[in-house]
Amino acid sequence: MFGRDEQVEKRRQAEMASYAILDTPAESEFDDIVKVASDACGMPVSLISLLDGDRQWFKAETGFGQSETPLSQSICAYAVQQDDVFEIEDLTLDERTAANPLVTEGPQVRFYAGAPLKTPDGVALGALCVLDTKPNRLTPAQAFVLRTLAHQVVTTLELRRSLRLRKEGDRRNKAILESAVDYAIVSMDMEGMVTSWSPGAERILGWDESEMRGKPAHVFFTDEDVAKGIPEQEMASALMQGRGTDERWHLRKDGALFWANGEMMPLKDEEGRHEGFLKILRDRTQQRNAAAKEQADAAFMRGVLSSSADCIKVLDPDARLTFMNEGGLAVMEADNFDQLMGRDWTAFWQGQARADAKTALWSALAGGTGHFQGQADTLKGTPKWWDVQVTPIRDADGRPERLLVVSRDVTVQRASDQLIADSEKRWRGLFEGMQEGFFSGEIIRDEAGQPFDYRFVEINPAFAAQSGLPVETVGRTIREFIPDIPNWPIETYARVVETGMPEVFEIAVPELGRVFEVRAYRETERRFAAMFIDVSDRKWADARRTALVELGDRLRNTNDPAEIARLAAEILGRTLGLSHAGYGTVDHDRESIAIGEGWTAAGIPGIGGVHGFRDYGSYIDALKGGHAVIIDDVTDDPRTATDAGALAALHVRSLLNLPLMEHGRFVAMLYALKDVPYAWKPEEISFANNVADRTRAALARIEAEERQRTLNLELSHRMKNMLAMVQSIATQTMRTATDLDTAKEVLAGRLIALSKSHDLLLGGAVGAAPVEILIRSALQTHEDNPERFVLEGPTFTVGAKAAMSLSLMLHELATNAAKYGALSTANGQVSITWRLRDVEGEPHCVLRWLEEGGPAVVPPTRTGFGTRLIGRGLAGNFGGEVDLSYPVTGVACTIDAPLRGLQAEDTPAP
Repeated sequence: MFGRDEQVEKRRQAEMASYAILDTPAESEFDDIVKVASDACGMPVSLISLLDGDRQWFKAETGFGQSETPLSQSICAYAVQQDDVFEIEDLTLDERTAANPLVTEGPQVRFYAGAPLKTPDGVALGALCVLDTKPNRLTPAQAFVLRTLAHQVVTTLELRRSLRLRKEGDRRNKAILESAVDYAIVSMDMEGMVTSWSPGAERILGWDESEMRGKPAHVFFTDEDVAKGIPEQEMASALMQGRGTDERWHLRKDGALFWANGEMMPLKDEEGRHEGFLKILRDRTQQRNAAAKEQADAAFMRGVLSSSADCIKVLDPDARLTFMNEGGLAVMEADNFDQLMGRDWTAFWQGQARADAKTALWSALAGGTGHFQGQADTLKGTPKWWDVQVTPIRDADGRPERLLVVSRDVTVQRASDQLIADSEKRWRGLFEGMQEGFFSGEIIRDEAGQPFDYRFVEINPAFAAQSGLPVETVGRTIREFIPDIPNWPIETYARVVETGMPEVFEIAVPELGRVFEVRAYRETERRFAAMFIDVSDRKWADARRTALVELGDRLRNTNDPAEIARLAAEILGRTLGLSHAGYGTVDHDRESIAIGEGWTAAGIPGIGGVHGFRDYGSYIDALKGGHAVIIDDVTDDPRTATDAGALAALHVRSLLNLPLMEHGRFVAMLYALKDVPYAWKPEEISFANNVADRTRAALARIEAEERQRTLNLELSHRMKNMLAMVQSIATQTMRTATDLDTAKEVLAGRLIALSKSHDLLLGGAVGAAPVEILIRSALQTHEDNPERFVLEGPTFTVGAKAAMSLSLMLHELATNAAKYGALSTANGQVSITWRLRDVEGEPHCVLRWLEEGGPAVVPPTRTGFGTRLIGRGLAGNFGGEVDLSYPVTGVACTIDAPLRGLQAEDTPAP
């Protein structure tokens, strides 16, 4: 029927919303306008029509009998496109309206005239129109009346909006006043009589509003300040300068003194005339006492003057400088005191600051303390703000003979204080600047009067940030954002509104993942205000601490490894809200994990069984390296994206896998899984690591007890083997010895090496020892400086079967080097390197001993037992090969043996 400009529609709807007129009850001022229009134009029907989306709604009507019609039937939709009165003399003849149901059916309207309702911004909201059931036309006078009445409609809407906004502003200001409990906010008339008294004023000063309304505000000034006319001076300063500030002692109702800084500002009416004052006080007693103590201490600590960063000066009675500390010279940008000696201190200040400096000087000369803040330049012209205290230095008779001036550079602090002062001056801005979340809401009730929802009337940025709700939330209801929110918080707010009693409670919002402490109080009969304090981190931290205490208590009471794993999984899953949690043993070589019972959230199938890591992504190498794998969304992470379907089948969307390592091997894993994308927090990862550590410690306790039982059984077997080894060593040593002393020395060394290898084996895991520790232990007696031995190679475990032989071989090599080779000189060095290589699909270890820096090597003329021990050590028993050579630069020995032979667990007979 007619074109619709979307931008025009959006502007119209926005303006309409600002008037809050749609669907409101009938009002006499609008009803009177349509009656006047009907009578003045001689028409049976008159309407105030407002266009709202796909309908036109009538704020007032006479002779029509309906409250709205579809926009498709609206003739006023044409009128809003005009700048003046719009007429159609015969609607049946106009192609725009001939088929309109209002013309062809029902009222059978024949004539239409409408004046657009345009706001001051030029937005057409609708039209004031008159209708007739016969063709007609308006006289110029009638058109003038219709146009004038249309202006009256808009004027009435503007007035309603202004009044409503004024009420909203007053309500918000009241809410802010009641929330600002750390500030005493008092309003006064021009005579200084109290007209309002904030809750903060009641808390700080002691009097309530009923006691103070109509009373003079100077009751909280000290008698001395009242006698000096300080209250009147503040009001005069506020009138003349726009503000009056003070920082002084004040009185509470109980007579106690407190130090406060305050500000007084004039209040003006709508025409700009002064009508009173606003006084804001803040209790700064604690800060003032701390500052006073610091300054008093500084006055008596002459010994630290040279290191003080304050500018500390001594003046004669004429205010001439006689001393300045080194810190003062630095902050004043003076090269030496000669630039300042004898200068008038008050001349450094300008304007009001100079007057304040002189006042402080006179106060100190009178025996008191002068204090002020002011701006003065350094000697190099750098402007700075100073906090200055002037105190007397008394002579033996107690009379002031000199003055101590302590000036502190408060430039940065002053800038900060100025920001705070501006904030306090503009106390209306407290609402926007509050750190706590704050919102005002309106209770929505059903037909039975029961509360079931609430609408956001106002929210501050802090609430938007805390809750995750957009600032555009205003005007919408909580159930629009959280449809399943339980009724109890809504009922609590309704109870606050009904009883007027404030309430404090906690609320968890799973959709937002937050927990809040809420402080609610009533604003009006339908509205409430609530302050939100986010306590989520504290609650979650408490839950994690409680969970760890519970885990420790329950682990102490069980020795069943399966039960330990189940308890850890249950507490981890319950605390972090997981879909799966558990502890599984890992086959490092097969790259698989065996999961037992584990823990699974309700309604989700378990994942017990054996799983191959590479079936679910490419992160196994990180786990083998001992690194945690943390993935927030398996569908986005390149390590799991291609296998996201397999993970989805297990109800896994995000994962946290913590590897447990033993001797460099990946042996077990604690897993925490969620069925939704999730950004893991550092504290949650730390908690999971804690659970993993405690679980592994409990399992290690059980394993240690089992190892102890196994060790006891092996001791007898090892003792027999060791005695046989001692017998063999002694026999071979005595057989080849040239004399008894040599035999004793060689035998003792070989027995010590045997003893060290057994110490190592019994000190670590039963039947096994890391290769580097084994080598270092065998060479320990020869390591007279850190540079003697250079060790390099990968980590692996040497079994009991090879540990003794390898230890003895190394001892023989080291003994020979100490006698004849690199260890016999001060600069000699031995490097022991080992590497792993593949021989026809089987891993081998190649270990090389190489001496450097010793005397020239001469091959031996005969083969002794030690040499035979070296040559035979790993060959016959372990399938290895030994190559012992004698280059002139130093002995070289290469051992090549299968890794499986080196890691065998049983000790061979000699």
